[in-house]
Order: sequence, then structure tokens, then C-alpha cells
Amino acid sequence: AIMELDFNSEESRKNYLKDKLDDLLEGITDTYGTSLMEELISRLELTIKDFNEEMSALCDELVKKEKERQQILELIKSGDTAVSPINEVNKEADESEVLKMSELEPKEEDLTEWEKKLSQLEDSKE
Repeated sequence: AIMELDFNSEESRKNYLKDKLDDLLEGITDTYGTSLMEELISRLELTIKDFNEEMSALCDELVKKEKERQQILELIKSGDTAVSPINEVNKEADESEVLKMSELEPKEEDLTEWEKKLSQLEDSKE
């Protein structure tokens, strides 16, 4: 009996592919079977390697963006307060807002060497 194929169901797709692969492998001798497995494995390894390289590149990009964001934050904080006028209504900032702001302060251990030198230079100017 031919079962009805439902390509919208993941289970059905998996079973279909498994059956087709089994049919294919039945007709292949041991020699070809080994070669086929080796080819499949090497392709999988290549795919994984590519994926890892792309993920590393993405993570590096994220780190770079975060450093830039921190530098912009520092510029805003050290800059003229006229840049960010505070509305009269917002004068009474609730405690949670104050906490959020203090969390944004970069901790000493999070600073890069460059940022440490920069803050030392700023301190010596004052």
C-alpha cells in the first residue's frame, strides 16, 4: 500500500527521504557504500567548518560593535549636557532608572587597554 505523502509534515518528509535512501543504498555494493559514506562525512565536515567560520566572523563583528557602542556612550556622558536636555517631568527618575544607568557604567575589568589609557589621560588633564 502506497502511503499518502504529506510534505508539510516534517515526520512524513523524514520517512520519505529515509525510504528513498534505503532503496538507493540497497542497490549499492559495499565498495560504493563506503565511498558514499566518506563523501557524505567530508561534505558534512566542510559544512560545519563553514558554519563555524561564519559564526566566528559574526561574533567578532558583535564584539567590535559593542566596543563602538561603549565609546559612543562615553562620548555622550563626557560631552555637553545640553545634548540631552532633561524634561521637567523626568526630574524625579525612579530608582529602577537610576539602577539601569549605573549598570551601563563600564566596569574597570571590562575596559580594553586602550580605554584604560584614555581614562588615565582624561584624569591627568583634570
